[in-house]
Amino acid sequence: MQSSSVAGTDTGKTRYNNEDSFFADDTSGLYAVADGVGGANAGEMASRLFCDVVGEFREPFSQALSSRGDDSTVRRELLALMDQLFQRATDRIYQLSQKNADYRGMATTGIVFAIGPRGAVLGHVGDSRAYLLRADEAQRLTVDHTLAQEMVSQGLLLPQEVENFAHKNVLARAVGQLPTVRVDTAWLDIAEGDRVLLCSDGLYRYFNDVELAGVVSEGVSAAIDAANAAGGLDNVTAVIVSAESGSASRRRDVGLHTQSKVMAIQNLFLFKYLNYQEMVSVLKVVYERHFAPGEVICREGDRGDTMFIVFGGAVDVSRGAVHLTTVGPGGHFGEVAFMDGQPRSATAIAREPTTVLVIDRNDFHALTRTDPAVACKLLWCFVLNLSDRVRDLTDSLAQRLPGALDGTPPQ
Repeated sequence: MQSSSVAGTDTGKTRYNNEDSFFADDTSGLYAVADGVGGANAGEMASRLFCDVVGEFREPFSQALSSRGDDSTVRRELLALMDQLFQRATDRIYQLSQKNADYRGMATTGIVFAIGPRGAVLGHVGDSRAYLLRADEAQRLTVDHTLAQEMVSQGLLLPQEVENFAHKNVLARAVGQLPTVRVDTAWLDIAEGDRVLLCSDGLYRYFNDVELAGVVSEGVSAAIDAANAAGGLDNVTAVIVSAESGSASRRRDVGLHTQSKVMAIQNLFLFKYLNYQEMVSVLKVVYERHFAPGEVICREGDRGDTMFIVFGGAVDVSRGAVHLTTVGPGGHFGEVAFMDGQPRSATAIAREPTTVLVIDRNDFHALTRTDPAVACKLLWCFVLNLSDRVRDLTDSLAQRLPGALDGTPPQ
Protein backbone atom coordinates (compact mmCIF):
# COMPACT_ATOMS: atom_id res chain seq x y z
CA MET A 1 0.00 0.00 0.00
CA GLN A 2 1.58 3.25 -1.10
CA SER A 3 0.04 6.17 0.70
CA SER A 4 2.39 8.37 2.69
CA SER A 5 1.80 10.93 5.38
CA VAL A 6 3.34 13.75 7.37
CA ALA A 7 1.86 14.65 10.75
CA GLY A 8 2.49 17.06 13.57
CA THR A 9 0.94 18.67 16.62
CA ASP A 10 1.75 21.67 18.80
CA THR A 11 0.41 23.05 22.07
CA GLY A 12 0.07 26.54 20.63
CA LYS A 13 1.00 29.83 22.25
CA THR A 14 -1.64 30.12 24.99
CA ARG A 15 -2.51 26.58 26.18
CA TYR A 16 -0.67 24.77 28.98
CA ASN A 17 -1.30 21.27 27.64
CA ASN A 18 -2.09 19.67 24.32
CA GLU A 19 -5.53 18.07 24.14
CA ASP A 20 -5.09 17.14 20.46
CA SER A 21 -4.02 13.68 19.33
CA PHE A 22 -3.35 12.13 15.95
CA PHE A 23 -2.90 8.68 14.43
CA ALA A 24 -0.98 8.01 11.22
CA ASP A 25 -0.16 4.54 9.90
CA ASP A 26 1.02 4.33 6.30
CA THR A 27 1.09 0.54 6.41
CA SER A 28 -2.65 0.18 6.96
CA GLY A 29 -3.57 3.48 5.30
CA LEU A 30 -5.43 4.67 8.39
CA TYR A 31 -5.22 8.24 9.75
CA ALA A 32 -7.02 10.33 12.36
CA VAL A 33 -7.08 13.64 14.23
CA ALA A 34 -8.90 14.23 17.52
CA ASP A 35 -9.39 17.42 19.54
CA GLY A 36 -10.40 16.69 23.12
CA VAL A 37 -12.66 18.76 25.36
CA GLY A 38 -13.09 18.65 29.12
CA GLY A 39 -11.62 20.01 32.33
CA ALA A 40 -8.16 19.20 33.77
CA ASN A 41 -6.61 16.46 31.62
CA ALA A 42 -9.95 15.00 30.50
CA GLY A 43 -9.75 16.39 26.96
CA GLU A 44 -6.30 14.94 26.51
CA MET A 45 -7.53 11.57 27.74
CA ALA A 46 -10.56 11.61 25.43
CA SER A 47 -8.56 12.37 22.28
CA ARG A 48 -5.95 9.76 23.19
CA LEU A 49 -8.63 7.12 23.77
CA PHE A 50 -10.13 7.92 20.39
CA CYS A 51 -6.82 7.40 18.62
CA ASP A 52 -6.25 4.18 20.58
CA VAL A 53 -9.52 2.86 19.18
CA VAL A 54 -8.50 3.93 15.66
CA GLY A 55 -5.39 1.79 16.07
CA GLU A 56 -7.55 -1.21 16.95
CA PHE A 57 -9.17 -1.00 13.52
CA ARG A 58 -5.97 -1.13 11.49
CA GLU A 59 -6.34 -4.75 10.42
CA PRO A 60 -10.11 -4.67 9.63
CA PHE A 61 -9.67 -1.58 7.46
CA SER A 62 -6.58 -2.95 5.75
CA GLN A 63 -8.42 -6.16 4.85
CA ALA A 64 -11.57 -4.39 3.66
CA LEU A 65 -9.60 -1.89 1.56
CA SER A 66 -7.90 -4.80 -0.23
CA SER A 67 -11.00 -6.99 -0.58
CA ARG A 68 -11.87 -8.64 -3.90
CA GLY A 69 -15.63 -8.20 -3.38
CA ASP A 70 -17.86 -6.19 -5.69
CA ASP A 71 -17.89 -2.40 -5.38
CA SER A 72 -21.15 -2.04 -3.47
CA THR A 73 -20.27 -4.78 -0.96
CA VAL A 74 -16.81 -3.33 -0.27
CA ARG A 75 -18.13 0.18 0.07
CA ARG A 76 -20.89 -0.81 2.49
CA GLU A 77 -18.42 -2.84 4.56
CA LEU A 78 -16.04 0.12 4.85
CA LEU A 79 -18.79 2.59 5.74
CA ALA A 80 -20.06 0.15 8.37
CA LEU A 81 -16.53 -0.28 9.76
CA MET A 82 -16.19 3.48 10.07
CA ASP A 83 -19.42 3.69 12.04
CA GLN A 84 -18.33 0.80 14.28
CA LEU A 85 -15.05 2.59 15.02
CA PHE A 86 -16.83 5.72 16.19
CA GLN A 87 -19.40 3.78 18.22
CA ARG A 88 -16.66 1.85 20.03
CA ALA A 89 -14.75 5.06 20.73
CA THR A 90 -17.75 7.01 21.99
CA ASP A 91 -18.84 4.14 24.25
CA ARG A 92 -15.33 3.74 25.71
CA ILE A 93 -14.92 7.45 26.40
CA TYR A 94 -18.42 7.79 27.84
CA GLN A 95 -18.07 4.76 30.12
CA LEU A 96 -14.75 6.02 31.52
CA SER A 97 -16.22 9.47 32.13
CA GLN A 98 -19.05 7.88 34.12
CA LYS A 99 -16.72 5.76 36.25
CA ASN A 100 -14.04 8.37 36.99
CA ALA A 101 -15.03 11.77 38.38
CA ASP A 102 -11.81 13.32 37.09
CA TYR A 103 -12.96 12.60 33.54
CA ARG A 104 -16.64 13.50 33.95
CA GLY A 105 -17.99 15.27 30.86
CA MET A 106 -14.98 14.61 28.64
CA ALA A 107 -15.45 14.19 24.90
CA THR A 108 -13.54 14.72 21.67
CA THR A 109 -13.90 15.55 18.05
CA GLY A 110 -12.81 12.81 15.69
CA ILE A 111 -11.99 12.59 12.02
CA VAL A 112 -10.75 9.37 10.40
CA PHE A 113 -9.51 8.74 6.86
CA ALA A 114 -8.79 5.27 5.46
CA ILE A 115 -7.28 4.71 2.02
CA GLY A 116 -6.45 1.54 0.10
CA PRO A 117 -6.62 -0.21 -3.30
CA ARG A 118 -10.45 -0.18 -3.36
CA GLY A 119 -10.91 3.51 -2.57
CA ALA A 120 -11.08 5.75 0.47
CA VAL A 121 -13.58 6.40 3.25
CA LEU A 122 -13.97 9.31 5.65
CA GLY A 123 -15.67 9.48 9.06
CA HIS A 124 -16.33 12.65 11.00
CA VAL A 125 -17.80 13.93 14.29
CA GLY A 126 -17.22 17.44 15.70
CA ASP A 127 -15.41 20.42 14.22
CA SER A 128 -12.08 18.96 13.17
CA ARG A 129 -11.99 19.05 9.39
CA ALA A 130 -10.87 17.22 6.25
CA TYR A 131 -9.83 18.96 3.04
CA LEU A 132 -9.09 17.58 -0.40
CA LEU A 133 -5.93 19.24 -1.72
CA ARG A 134 -5.62 19.21 -5.48
CA ALA A 135 -3.27 21.50 -7.43
CA ASP A 136 -3.56 24.87 -5.69
CA GLU A 137 -7.04 24.34 -4.26
CA ALA A 138 -8.39 23.13 -0.92
CA GLN A 139 -11.94 21.76 -0.99
CA ARG A 140 -13.50 21.23 2.43
CA LEU A 141 -15.05 17.78 2.71
CA THR A 142 -16.76 18.05 6.10
CA VAL A 143 -19.45 20.12 7.80
CA ASP A 144 -18.73 21.33 11.36
CA HIS A 145 -20.94 19.85 14.07
CA THR A 146 -21.22 23.08 16.07
CA LEU A 147 -24.17 24.96 17.49
CA ALA A 148 -23.45 27.81 15.08
CA GLN A 149 -23.47 25.54 12.02
CA GLU A 150 -26.68 23.86 13.21
CA MET A 151 -28.31 27.29 13.46
CA VAL A 152 -27.06 28.24 10.00
CA SER A 153 -28.48 25.00 8.58
CA GLN A 154 -31.85 25.75 10.20
CA GLY A 155 -31.90 29.34 8.97
CA LEU A 156 -31.57 30.79 12.46
CA LEU A 157 -28.16 32.36 11.82
CA LEU A 158 -26.62 33.85 8.70
CA PRO A 159 -23.19 32.51 7.64
CA GLN A 160 -21.69 35.99 7.96
CA GLU A 161 -22.94 36.20 11.54
CA VAL A 162 -21.06 33.10 12.73
CA GLU A 163 -17.78 34.90 13.43
CA ASN A 164 -19.43 37.18 16.02
CA PHE A 165 -21.73 34.51 17.47
CA ALA A 166 -20.98 34.14 21.20
CA HIS A 167 -21.25 30.32 21.16
CA LYS A 168 -19.68 29.64 17.78
CA ASN A 169 -17.27 27.00 19.17
CA VAL A 170 -19.84 25.02 21.16
CA LEU A 171 -20.02 21.47 19.80
CA ALA A 172 -23.45 20.12 18.86
CA ARG A 173 -22.03 16.61 18.44
CA ALA A 174 -18.91 14.98 19.90
CA VAL A 175 -17.44 11.54 20.53
CA GLY A 176 -18.08 10.51 24.15
CA GLN A 177 -20.88 12.94 24.98
CA LEU A 178 -23.32 10.00 24.95
CA PRO A 179 -22.97 6.21 24.65
CA THR A 180 -23.67 6.44 20.90
CA VAL A 181 -23.06 9.11 18.29
CA ARG A 182 -24.30 9.98 14.80
CA VAL A 183 -21.39 9.79 12.36
CA ASP A 184 -21.03 11.59 9.04
CA THR A 185 -19.37 9.32 6.50
CA ALA A 186 -18.22 9.86 2.92
CA TRP A 187 -16.78 7.77 0.11
CA LEU A 188 -13.90 9.38 -1.77
CA ASP A 189 -12.36 8.50 -5.12
CA ILE A 190 -8.84 9.84 -4.77
CA ALA A 191 -6.67 10.46 -7.83
CA GLU A 192 -2.93 9.95 -7.95
CA GLY A 193 -1.23 13.08 -6.65
CA ASP A 194 -4.16 14.16 -4.50
CA ARG A 195 -3.60 14.92 -0.84
CA VAL A 196 -6.04 14.88 2.07
CA LEU A 197 -5.58 17.18 5.05
CA LEU A 198 -6.99 16.26 8.47
CA CYS A 199 -6.70 19.05 11.04
CA SER A 200 -8.03 20.47 14.28
CA ASP A 201 -9.65 23.91 14.46
CA GLY A 202 -6.41 25.32 15.83
CA LEU A 203 -5.10 25.28 12.26
CA TYR A 204 -7.99 26.21 9.97
CA ARG A 205 -9.53 28.91 12.20
CA TYR A 206 -7.06 31.51 10.94
CA PHE A 207 -7.40 30.89 7.20
CA ASN A 208 -10.10 30.71 4.58
CA ASP A 209 -10.06 27.78 2.16
CA VAL A 210 -8.04 29.65 -0.47
CA GLU A 211 -5.42 30.73 2.06
CA LEU A 212 -5.26 27.29 3.65
CA ALA A 213 -4.15 25.67 0.38
CA GLY A 214 -1.11 27.94 0.33
CA VAL A 215 -0.39 27.49 4.03
CA VAL A 216 -0.22 23.68 3.85
CA SER A 217 1.65 23.63 0.54
CA GLU A 218 4.89 24.09 2.51
CA GLY A 219 4.16 21.10 4.75
CA VAL A 220 2.81 20.38 8.21
CA SER A 221 5.53 22.11 10.22
CA ALA A 222 5.20 25.31 8.19
CA ALA A 223 1.42 25.19 8.56
CA ILE A 224 1.67 24.83 12.35
CA ASP A 225 4.12 27.73 12.46
CA ALA A 226 1.72 29.85 10.40
CA ALA A 227 -1.17 29.10 12.78
CA ASN A 228 0.97 30.05 15.77
CA ALA A 229 2.11 33.23 14.04
CA ALA A 230 -1.53 34.11 13.34
CA GLY A 231 -2.46 33.79 17.04
CA GLY A 232 -1.82 30.29 18.31
CA LEU A 233 -4.84 30.45 20.61
CA ASP A 234 -5.43 26.70 20.51
CA ASN A 235 -3.60 23.41 20.04
CA VAL A 236 -2.68 22.84 16.40
CA THR A 237 -2.67 19.41 14.74
CA ALA A 238 -2.46 18.34 11.11
CA VAL A 239 -2.02 15.14 9.11
CA ILE A 240 -1.43 15.33 5.35
CA VAL A 241 -1.92 12.08 3.43
CA SER A 242 -0.57 11.79 -0.11
CA ALA A 243 -1.93 9.30 -2.63
CA GLU A 244 0.91 7.83 -4.66
CA SER A 245 1.20 5.61 -7.72
CA GLY A 246 -0.08 2.12 -7.05
CA SER A 247 -1.84 3.07 -3.82
CA ALA A 248 -5.51 3.49 -3.01
CA SER A 249 -5.70 6.20 -5.58
CA ARG A 250 -7.34 5.68 -8.93
CA ARG A 251 -5.32 7.03 -11.81
CA ARG A 252 -7.07 9.89 -13.56
CA ASP A 253 -7.22 7.96 -16.86
CA VAL A 254 -8.82 4.90 -15.22
CA GLY A 255 -11.55 6.15 -12.90
CA LEU A 256 -13.45 9.26 -11.96
CA HIS A 257 -12.29 11.19 -8.94
CA THR A 258 -14.52 12.84 -6.35
CA GLN A 259 -14.42 16.30 -7.91
CA SER A 260 -15.52 14.93 -11.30
CA LYS A 261 -18.49 13.19 -9.73
CA VAL A 262 -19.53 16.30 -7.81
CA MET A 263 -19.48 18.26 -11.07
CA ALA A 264 -21.56 15.55 -12.76
CA ILE A 265 -24.39 15.65 -10.21
CA GLN A 266 -24.41 19.27 -9.08
CA ASN A 267 -26.65 20.50 -11.92
CA LEU A 268 -29.24 17.72 -11.64
CA PHE A 269 -32.64 18.73 -10.28
CA LEU A 270 -32.29 16.39 -7.31
CA PHE A 271 -29.09 17.99 -6.00
CA LYS A 272 -29.48 21.66 -6.97
CA TYR A 273 -29.71 22.91 -3.34
CA LEU A 274 -26.82 20.88 -1.89
CA ASN A 275 -23.52 22.52 -1.02
CA TYR A 276 -20.17 20.94 -1.86
CA GLN A 277 -19.84 19.04 1.44
CA GLU A 278 -23.38 17.66 1.15
CA MET A 279 -22.73 16.48 -2.40
CA VAL A 280 -19.59 14.71 -1.18
CA SER A 281 -21.74 12.90 1.40
CA VAL A 282 -24.15 11.84 -1.36
CA LEU A 283 -21.29 10.27 -3.36
CA LYS A 284 -21.18 7.29 -1.02
CA VAL A 285 -24.32 6.02 -2.80
CA VAL A 286 -23.06 6.88 -6.32
CA TYR A 287 -21.39 4.08 -8.30
CA GLU A 288 -19.43 4.23 -11.55
CA ARG A 289 -20.37 1.90 -14.40
CA HIS A 290 -18.89 1.45 -17.89
CA PHE A 291 -20.76 0.16 -20.98
CA ALA A 292 -19.55 -0.91 -24.42
CA PRO A 293 -21.31 0.24 -27.62
CA GLY A 294 -24.59 -1.62 -28.05
CA GLU A 295 -24.72 -2.80 -24.43
CA VAL A 296 -28.11 -2.53 -22.69
CA ILE A 297 -28.05 -0.29 -19.62
CA CYS A 298 -31.67 -0.86 -18.64
CA ARG A 299 -34.57 -2.57 -20.41
CA GLU A 300 -38.20 -1.58 -20.88
CA GLY A 301 -40.47 -3.54 -18.53
CA ASP A 302 -37.77 -4.35 -15.99
CA ARG A 303 -38.32 -3.21 -12.44
CA GLY A 304 -36.70 0.18 -11.93
CA ASP A 305 -34.71 0.92 -8.80
CA THR A 306 -31.79 2.98 -10.12
CA MET A 307 -31.22 6.40 -11.68
CA PHE A 308 -28.49 6.94 -14.27
CA ILE A 309 -26.34 10.02 -14.92
CA VAL A 310 -24.28 10.07 -18.12
CA PHE A 311 -20.73 11.16 -17.41
CA GLY A 312 -19.19 10.38 -20.78
CA GLY A 313 -20.39 8.88 -24.06
CA ALA A 314 -24.00 8.71 -25.32
CA VAL A 315 -27.10 6.65 -24.57
CA ASP A 316 -30.00 5.93 -26.95
CA VAL A 317 -33.39 5.75 -25.23
CA SER A 318 -36.25 3.98 -27.04
CA ARG A 319 -39.72 2.63 -26.39
CA GLY A 320 -40.60 -0.39 -28.43
CA ALA A 321 -39.26 0.36 -31.90
CA VAL A 322 -39.49 4.13 -31.44
CA HIS A 323 -36.33 6.08 -30.70
CA LEU A 324 -37.18 8.70 -28.07
CA THR A 325 -33.94 10.57 -27.44
CA THR A 326 -30.18 10.38 -27.10
CA VAL A 327 -28.75 11.34 -23.71
CA GLY A 328 -25.25 12.83 -23.57
CA PRO A 329 -22.86 13.88 -20.80
CA GLY A 330 -24.66 15.61 -17.94
CA GLY A 331 -28.00 14.10 -18.91
CA HIS A 332 -29.92 11.62 -16.80
CA PHE A 333 -32.61 8.99 -17.22
CA GLY A 334 -34.52 6.44 -15.17
CA GLU A 335 -35.49 8.93 -12.46
CA VAL A 336 -39.25 8.18 -12.63
CA ALA A 337 -38.82 4.44 -12.03
CA PHE A 338 -36.15 5.32 -9.45
CA MET A 339 -38.75 7.30 -7.51
CA ASP A 340 -41.71 4.91 -7.68
CA GLY A 341 -40.06 1.50 -8.24
CA GLN A 342 -42.39 0.69 -11.15
CA PRO A 343 -41.35 -1.12 -14.36
CA ARG A 344 -39.23 0.94 -16.73
CA SER A 345 -41.02 2.64 -19.61
CA ALA A 346 -38.05 2.60 -22.02
CA THR A 347 -34.84 0.81 -22.96
CA ALA A 348 -31.45 2.54 -22.75
CA ILE A 349 -28.52 1.34 -24.86
CA ALA A 350 -24.97 2.72 -25.00
CA ARG A 351 -24.36 4.25 -28.43
CA GLU A 352 -20.59 4.44 -27.86
CA PRO A 353 -18.19 3.65 -24.98
CA THR A 354 -20.13 5.21 -22.12
CA THR A 355 -19.56 5.93 -18.43
CA VAL A 356 -22.59 6.44 -16.20
CA LEU A 357 -23.03 7.19 -12.52
CA VAL A 358 -25.64 4.99 -10.86
CA ILE A 359 -27.73 5.69 -7.75
CA ASP A 360 -29.70 2.83 -6.19
CA ARG A 361 -33.06 3.64 -4.59
CA ASN A 362 -32.42 1.62 -1.40
CA ASP A 363 -29.05 3.32 -0.87
CA PHE A 364 -30.70 6.66 -1.47
CA HIS A 365 -33.40 5.95 1.11
CA ALA A 366 -30.72 4.98 3.64
CA LEU A 367 -28.96 8.28 2.99
CA THR A 368 -32.13 10.26 3.70
CA ARG A 369 -32.51 8.46 7.03
CA THR A 370 -28.97 9.19 8.22
CA ASP A 371 -28.72 12.82 7.09
CA PRO A 372 -31.93 14.79 7.80
CA ALA A 373 -30.61 18.08 6.38
CA VAL A 374 -29.71 16.50 3.06
CA ALA A 375 -32.97 14.53 3.06
CA CYS A 376 -35.01 17.72 3.46
CA LYS A 377 -33.30 19.37 0.49
CA LEU A 378 -33.62 16.29 -1.69
CA LEU A 379 -37.30 15.80 -0.90
CA TRP A 380 -37.97 19.46 -1.63
CA CYS A 381 -36.32 19.01 -5.03
CA PHE A 382 -38.51 15.97 -5.66
CA VAL A 383 -41.61 18.08 -4.93
CA LEU A 384 -40.45 20.86 -7.25
CA ASN A 385 -39.67 18.39 -10.01
CA LEU A 386 -43.06 16.70 -9.64
CA SER A 387 -44.75 20.10 -9.69
CA ASP A 388 -43.00 20.97 -12.97
CA ARG A 389 -44.00 17.65 -14.51
CA VAL A 390 -47.66 18.09 -13.50
CA ARG A 391 -47.66 21.64 -14.84
CA ASP A 392 -46.18 20.52 -18.17
CA LEU A 393 -48.72 17.69 -18.40
CA THR A 394 -51.60 20.07 -17.69
CA ASP A 395 -50.42 22.48 -20.37
CA SER A 396 -50.04 19.64 -22.86
CA LEU A 397 -53.55 18.33 -22.15
CA ALA A 398 -55.00 21.80 -22.41
CA GLN A 399 -53.48 22.18 -25.87
CA ARG A 400 -54.96 18.86 -27.02
CA LEU A 401 -58.52 19.34 -25.73
CA PRO A 402 -61.09 20.58 -28.29
CA GLY A 403 -61.66 24.30 -27.92
CA ALA A 404 -58.61 24.77 -25.72
CA LEU A 405 -57.33 27.61 -27.84
CA ASP A 406 -60.63 29.39 -28.67
CA GLY A 407 -62.35 29.08 -25.31
CA THR A 408 -65.00 26.59 -26.55
CA PRO A 409 -65.95 24.11 -23.79
CA PRO A 410 -64.77 20.57 -24.56
CA GLN A 411 -67.48 18.16 -25.82
